[in-house]
Amino acid sequence: MSLMSFIEKIISYLRKDPSYNFKVKYNSRQLLSIVFYRGIQVIRGLRIKLRVDTAGLVFCGRSVVIEHGYMINSGESLILEDYVFINALSEKGVKLGRNVSLGRGSMVVCTGVISNKGIGLIVGDYTGINANAYIGCQGGVTIGSNVIMGPGVKIFSENHNFSDIENLIRLQGETRYAVVINDDCWIGAGATILSGVTLGYGCVVAAGAVVKDNFPPNSLIAGVPAKLIRKRG
Repeated sequence: MSLMSFIEKIISYLRKDPSYNFKVKYNSRQLLSIVFYRGIQVIRGLRIKLRVDTAGLVFCGRSVVIEHGYMINSGESLILEDYVFINALSEKGVKLGRNVSLGRGSMVVCTGVISNKGIGLIVGDYTGINANAYIGCQGGVTIGSNVIMGPGVKIFSENHNFSDIENLIRLQGETRYAVVINDDCWIGAGATILSGVTLGYGCVVAAGAVVKDNFPPNSLIAGVPAKLIRKRG
């Protein structure tokens, strides 16, 4: 068995995905570098496993910060790239499925201010959240399985009230509505999902879109504010 085939089998086993394979060729130096880097991440992940309820390995990058890790539950093969920040303090905590990844510099904030505890986050299996994402879970965020997100995606589930011009905006409280992104959605780079939005199964959100309305399954949406461009299929 070649080194490449051997590594494919290991990854396939960890991901519980029999069909997993490399789509391109890697030379031995590249493969050994990948194994070394992932090995270091597993070693770093051991300290995370002491604080987080996880069913398998944690691949942990540099300078990962987790607050209230006792409120995080994760399936197998959690990947936390460099500089990920998670504040899990919330009513329902943070529940992550199998093979979830949080890209470099991503932030998950469940409670913004201690005086008003947030709801929390649920993420399904095989969902990838790319670099520099921001997920504000104060009003509750649910992300399905097999969802892919480009870099710089922002999700907000809370808005500040501002109608009373006689009082400071910061003293007028917040309005919270949950965000739901169903399975098999693709959220393009730099897209923003606002409070109260539900995206149906299989939606595609164009890069840079600002989504403030609900959309049915298999919608291709784009624009500021986002509008339906066409239906998939």
